[in-house]
Amino acid sequence: MKSNTQLNGILVIMISNIVFPSIIGSTHAASLIEKTVTPLDADSGYVEVNDGRIFYEATGQGPTIVMIHDGLLHRETWNDQFGVFAKNHRVIRWDRRGYGRSDVPKASYSDLEDLHRLVKALKVDRATLIGCSAGGLLAIDFALEHPEMVSGLVLVGPIVSGFEFTEHFATRGNRGMPGRDAPVQQKIEYWTSKDSWIMARESIAAKKKMKELLAANPQNLTGSGQFARWPEKPALGRLSLIKVPTLIVAGESDIPDVHAHIGAIQAGISGSKRVVLTNSGHLPHIEVPEVFNQTVLAFLDTIK
Repeated sequence: MKSNTQLNGILVIMISNIVFPSIIGSTHAASLIEKTVTPLDADSGYVEVNDGRIFYEATGQGPTIVMIHDGLLHRETWNDQFGVFAKNHRVIRWDRRGYGRSDVPKASYSDLEDLHRLVKALKVDRATLIGCSAGGLLAIDFALEHPEMVSGLVLVGPIVSGFEFTEHFATRGNRGMPGRDAPVQQKIEYWTSKDSWIMARESIAAKKKMKELLAANPQNLTGSGQFARWPEKPALGRLSLIKVPTLIVAGESDIPDVHAHIGAIQAGISGSKRVVLTNSGHLPHIEVPEVFNQTVLAFLDTIK
């Protein structure tokens, strides 16, 4: 199995431990973005966790959905879903430690424990988990650890612990991924303009959104993986224990390793369904939000 840093952010393999200039990503810039996408009736706040706090937003009524972001962006990655899904559901989105408004970790912590603390604090008995990339890995781990609390899974470009990564994945095909100490603006430029798999070539508007979110939240790129503590048992050999309805969403242009992980996940979770969306890469919920929303909402309607 590769390092915890890879697991904590499928796209953050070499961009941790960076000092960012304060002129990038002011609080004002972040608030301007949030105002346009957060429903007026949304509740927000912090939940106390071990050695820190995590920030959440919740809106809507009905069966609960908990959204888990990937390893580059934060809760606002779900901007095109948060209000839409809340029409018939209670929707919760949150920032993992080191992302968005949540505290930066300074000691060992567990995303799994943080998620459990969050749902208990918000009085959630059962929920459908929607997780992207490393957020999908976390959703799988949570379903194995707390099966009584999960009613369904939507895994977007997911990875799974216990399944190896190739050298191609680690180097992004040797296409100039910035090193650990590269300037932050160079890193943002790479992930939003040069990487071949994060988004499809035609996802121009989505890349612009991503650049705005990263510029307003450069702390996302510091990498909190060095402190992350993962479950001792890999999930790969235990996927058959997951019995809830599961939808796996892939972007056709995503990197080969992710498609390999998706195949393993589908084979392991009996009855799971895989959908491949065209004109998208690793973040189809941002790239093709209308098609993504239609696909996921139709699946959510089947969950009892």
